[in-house]
Amino acid sequence: MALVDTVRPPQVGWLRSREFDLALICGLTAMALAAGGLIAMAPAAILFIMLFDTWVLGSPHVMATFFRLAPDAAGLKQHRFLIFVLPLIVLAAVTGIALTVGIVLVATIYFYWQWYHTLRQSWGVAQLYRRRSSVPVGDHPLFAEGLFTLVALWGLLHRLTTAPEYFLLPSLPIIVPHVPVWFADGVGLIAVSGLAWWCVMRFREWIAGELPVAHTLFSASHFVIFIVGYVVMDDIVGGWLVTNIWHTSQYLMLVWAFNQNAATKPDTAQGWFFQATRGNRAPLYFALCFFAALPLYGAIVSGFALGATGIMIAIIANQTLNFHHFIVDAVIWRARRKPAGAPA
Repeated sequence: MALVDTVRPPQVGWLRSREFDLALICGLTAMALAAGGLIAMAPAAILFIMLFDTWVLGSPHVMATFFRLAPDAAGLKQHRFLIFVLPLIVLAAVTGIALTVGIVLVATIYFYWQWYHTLRQSWGVAQLYRRRSSVPVGDHPLFAEGLFTLVALWGLLHRLTTAPEYFLLPSLPIIVPHVPVWFADGVGLIAVSGLAWWCVMRFREWIAGELPVAHTLFSASHFVIFIVGYVVMDDIVGGWLVTNIWHTSQYLMLVWAFNQNAATKPDTAQGWFFQATRGNRAPLYFALCFFAALPLYGAIVSGFALGATGIMIAIIANQTLNFHHFIVDAVIWRARRKPAGAPA
């Protein structure tokens, strides 16, 4: 009790509000872990969860990228290349790879790129929490980024110890190296050692009343999701669903929050998208993303019913959207001059 009495109240550092951030960090993490638990207890539920992830989260989260690029006329003008030209370039590249090397290379690229994309988005959000913290985050940025990457790398290497032959669907064969178990476990041991040191540092900050609460919670969610999704979950599809549910729902919440920030600024508040979603109308924002994606992804999915040629076209179209999304995110979130809606 004497020790507890000497502990000063911790610092928080929310991005938006206590309710929003707890939903973003704890709520989404709990949802992703619950999906993984359900898959472990009832493997037959994996199809239902995959449909939910694809239609309710995945497709709208890709469409949210376009609303992020062009929420108004100014955004459309600023990002004309990303909206109209880049998709054609990506489509040509994906088609060329599929027709020359084969779908196997397209699927293999996606397998690695989606892992990296999820990692980098998570690190970017952690940086937002670092900047919002009311106290300095104790761990050095290089150590923090290294630990974020090391935990994710451990997960990837552990997955490769099983040398999976396909990713998500049998129609998406992949070629990956077989990683020795001892090597993956060695990386895991280093990652666990780094996590132990991170926990010690955060405990010391808590004792001193200087714990950056939001940053700590989000960092912990990253570690838990990657360990569960890639190390704990044996099934490659089930593990991917854990990380992807967390990733896509997180993206939707963040883009909504950034659009809300932009909607309060006089120079951007007149755009149609801001007018439609003003007043924290999250259900309307989500509905716009969902119904805008519905016909596009519906057409892609219908290709799987048209035989080998239809499957080829559907995979090319779907991966074109995914790769375009990966590239655009790498551009718009790193721009020095943030587009409309960027955080202050």
